[in-house]
Amino acid sequence: AEAGVVRSARLAGAARANLARRTGLSPLATLDGDWLERVPPSVMGPVMGSAEDAVAPDGALGEGTLALAAAQADLALADAGVALARSQRVPDVTVGPGLRRLSQTGDTAFVVSLSLPIPLFNAGQAALAQAGAERTRAQAQTRMVALDVAQAITDARAEADNAAVSARASQGPVLAAAEEAARIARIGYREGKFGQLDLLDAERTLAQTRLAAIDALATYQTARALLERLTAPAPAPQQDD
Repeated sequence: AEAGVVRSARLAGAARANLARRTGLSPLATLDGDWLERVPPSVMGPVMGSAEDAVAPDGALGEGTLALAAAQADLALADAGVALARSQRVPDVTVGPGLRRLSQTGDTAFVVSLSLPIPLFNAGQAALAQAGAERTRAQAQTRMVALDVAQAITDARAEADNAAVSARASQGPVLAAAEEAARIARIGYREGKFGQLDLLDAERTLAQTRLAAIDALATYQTARALLERLTAPAPAPQQDD
């Protein structure tokens, strides 16, 4: 048990250090342990609310989330590539003023030059086709990512709901029964009614029940964090971005 405490303390220290690196907080910052031990109350049906999964269109479940923003940005970039390829097919007319000296009379004349390239050999068809193919690939990739995100959100909701049920069960009557059995075993051992093996068995059962409750709570918080990360909304783009 003491060796387990040492290992757990070391893992907790590493977790705090990693958390400090990602959040910019001090590794010695106090965490709200009461908040981490909260479990949603028992209700009928899914705890996190996944009823909309059955009626949401394909890919609409993850719409507007940070997980889908990167794929949508690639699609917007591909659209811009198609627009650029189309614009390059239009001849670029160049008009410019100039001066010319006439050798016969020695006068200086003001002239206007007009340049109009004629795309006889390169009409930009290849560049436009390549940009169109890239947009089709980006559109298919975005569609696939949207479906993957929606599936991940649905699975994460189910996992969080199931973890919440397990956490409530492990912290409820099961833990209370183990604590009561250990209390009775201590009293009976002091009065000579129970042997040492009975007391050790009750204490071991209580310790295992507490560890199971902690593991269930950790599983719930991990599933909840994953769900919140998948459903996190993408930040609104700024005008200068």
